[in-house]
Amino acid sequence: MKPILILLVFAFAFSKDLLLVSIYPFLDVTKDVAGEDYRVESLVPPKADYHLYELTPRELIKLYVARVLFVSGVPLGEWEEKASRITRAHVFSLSEGIELLTYGHEKLGKDPHFWTSPKRMIQVSKNIKDALSRVYKGKDFTRGYKKAEEKLSSLHTAYEKGLSRCAYRTFGALHPAFGYIAKDYNLKQVVLQEEHGHGDLSPSQLKKLLSAIKKNKIKVILVPLGVESQVARLLREEYKIPVYEVNVKIIPQKQGDNYYTIMEENLRVLREALRCE
Repeated sequence: MKPILILLVFAFAFSKDLLLVSIYPFLDVTKDVAGEDYRVESLVPPKADYHLYELTPRELIKLYVARVLFVSGVPLGEWEEKASRITRAHVFSLSEGIELLTYGHEKLGKDPHFWTSPKRMIQVSKNIKDALSRVYKGKDFTRGYKKAEEKLSSLHTAYEKGLSRCAYRTFGALHPAFGYIAKDYNLKQVVLQEEHGHGDLSPSQLKKLLSAIKKNKIKVILVPLGVESQVARLLREEYKIPVYEVNVKIIPQKQGDNYYTIMEENLRVLREALRCE
């Protein structure tokens, strides 16, 4: 083993127990539940492409020394399945007890974006508490759980009230990442494309897309923040259809960002996009 790797192993081994979450959206809730006696980290970087990511040597070391690994339960890519297999940590699924939606339609599999709904993240916080209580027997995580639950319940209430009176209740999606928001807050997602719209559309594809927009009386389109989409640009610039970016991957944009502040900003964007009172 290279000297730098040996140093990393020792650095991890002699500090607080390491609790890993597979992706950033679960980080802050896990920190709240666990409290200050544990070191909580995201396995992969916040801006990583969850579907195509490959684990680095540093992340393999983290998997070696971690006491607990929380995974989504809806495999985000081969790396998450691999992490669950090779880690020495206790592995827990955070989607336990959560109704999972299909990703557009059944053949595309389950939609992993349940973290976009504060309502479902309340169950995630309970799953974290229950898991930690099993690993650290005799340790009471009730206080941390209540802290997370109160913050998530407040966020859920804000979404319920903030999205209750909107001019538009139906929106188009160029990538079906908004299903949980729609389901839990009485909105309707119309999937216009099953995958990200990176490339150009053929004339027949464009005709089909415009027909779906007209048929469903879509006045606004939502896309994941940071995804370059020529289709979105075309619809916005040529057809004057408003397109809004929503941070569905919960990627920090500025210093001090966390799950809660990012979700508050998402609510602001949704209210603007859907013209809510």
